Amino acid sequence: MKVAECLVRERSLCGESPLWDAAQRCLHWTDINGFAIRRFVAATGDVKSWKFDGPVTALALTSMDGWLLAAVGGRLLFWSAEGDRRVEFVAVERDWPKHRLNDGAADAAGNFWVGSMPNNVAEDGSETKVEGFTGSLYRVAPDGEVSVCDSGFGITNTVIWSPSLERFYCACTVRNVIWEYDYVRDGAKSNVTNRRVFAEKVDVGLPDGSAMDEDGFVWNCRWGGKGILRIAPSGEVVGKIEMPVSNVTHCAFGGDDGRTLFITTASMGAESEALAGCLFAMRVPARGVPIGKFRVSPEWAERLRRA
Repeated sequence: MKVAECLVRERSLCGESPLWDAAQRCLHWTDINGFAIRRFVAATGDVKSWKFDGPVTALALTSMDGWLLAAVGGRLLFWSAEGDRRVEFVAVERDWPKHRLNDGAADAAGNFWVGSMPNNVAEDGSETKVEGFTGSLYRVAPDGEVSVCDSGFGITNTVIWSPSLERFYCACTVRNVIWEYDYVRDGAKSNVTNRRVFAEKVDVGLPDGSAMDEDGFVWNCRWGGKGILRIAPSGEVVGKIEMPVSNVTHCAFGGDDGRTLFITTASMGAESEALAGCLFAMRVPARGVPIGKFRVSPEWAERLRRA
């Protein structure tokens, strides 16, 4: 594999949730502690940022062109870069601000899955110390119905599905474990069952966000581990991408052929590293699986058209 190259040198405090939009040929990502969504346009190299009133932790494409679903603090909202339009959707983590949302993604059925954790982000964006395993894994349906699908997380990270959609993966960073579940879909409804260990106590940092390739390998970013691990469907670590920064937070496949890996990083805790917090990209031999889109209900679609 080639070395990852710095794509955007503007540093984020905690870059997260890279999301490739094939229709717009751009990459969105968040800065959790910077309370921002950022966008890189592939054709021009243009970078733009939008500020929010809380930590922006996860993004998803939606069935409405031009609209993203964003997790901000303890809630979800619809957001469009065109005119910076914002439409409040639903409160998910009702213990906000004691708890906040973290990693999330849309499934093939159009639901949004998002984890929560004790809130370690102060009102000014600085980091606060938290402890405990009181985070949850939520499923949010197109009509806004919120369901708790698992609990007991310190920091919920990695929300991905196998290419066959038979398995779901979710990590607890604090426990240094990635769990595997059976993913069950019945039409527009989905659920997870039978949690078991997929990869545990790997001695390369801690598990953060992940991407899935078309061969069923998990590409797991490692906080404090200076790299990205490629993990086989069996749970065996089969490779590592070395990174020039310590805190590697999340990655996503994109580009015109799905073989560019976009990588977010954090500068918090690694301020002395010149490229910490920058956005990276590299060409890889694998191709990512298609990502899900949140299915906007007819009622909410009408609200967005009027926004």
